[in-house]
Amino acid sequence: MALFPIIGRFAGDFVPHLAAVDTEDTFDQIAEKVAVHSVGRRMPENPAADGYEVLLNGDILPGDQRLEELMAETPVLPLQWFEVRWKE
Repeated sequence: MALFPIIGRFAGDFVPHLAAVDTEDTFDQIAEKVAVHSVGRRMPENPAADGYEVLLNGDILPGDQRLEELMAETPVLPLQWFEVRWKE
């Protein structure tokens, strides 16, 4: 359990955000932590959507996967850029 800084941007928003996430957070939790800064502020709510998804380098990350699991598989640097969008 460790705090880890990322840069997250909600798709369609022009403002990226510095977010402190925990290495034990799932990508569903990380998506919520990023979306809270955009949805309902600069991005409208989407009642038809079934939550959010997180992308890294264009690849959708499983919502139940933890950040620490991804870090064991692939290099993730502090301030890594993650994209968050509505689930399609």
